[in-house]
Amino acid sequence: MKLERPTSEKDRRALKVATQRSVGLAGGQASVAAITRVSQGTISDYANTGNARHQDSFMPIDVFCDLIKDRREAGEVLPLLSLLCEMAGGTFVRVTEPDRDTSAPDLELMAIGARLWAFPALISRLMAGEISQVEFREEALRLHPCLMNDLSKLIQQIQTADVEESKQ
Repeated sequence: MKLERPTSEKDRRALKVATQRSVGLAGGQASVAAITRVSQGTISDYANTGNARHQDSFMPIDVFCDLIKDRREAGEVLPLLSLLCEMAGGTFVRVTEPDRDTSAPDLELMAIGARLWAFPALISRLMAGEISQVEFREEALRLHPCLMNDLSKLIQQIQTADVEESKQ
């Protein structure tokens, strides 16, 4: 028995349009073909919204990853990646990579910031009806002590760094 697809025609069209925008951002079909395993014609099929023959033709994950990594080096986020994150109920958030001069408190702060993003995602899941209020409360209570512990450690590190700095 075949079940109905969770994505709608509107969702799939949005994927095609986001693919078009992503390919354009990467310099066009020739540029994308140069960095992936597929030809320009195939890339055109992935973004084609005008021909029913290509309505179920989408970019394979490995080709998409090639494109993501190429655009990451350019400091860009692909529209297709952003759309997929939205469809999953979230938002793409670029994680800043620390350099050699990043201090321990800064690293801790970056880690805490990443964990804090769990709360908006949790609220979105509750609002979308994906989890119950009881499940929300349990998960929030599980996250809260971790974050409070993280913040206490961070404050202690900052105070220690301030004391050491004032001695110099």
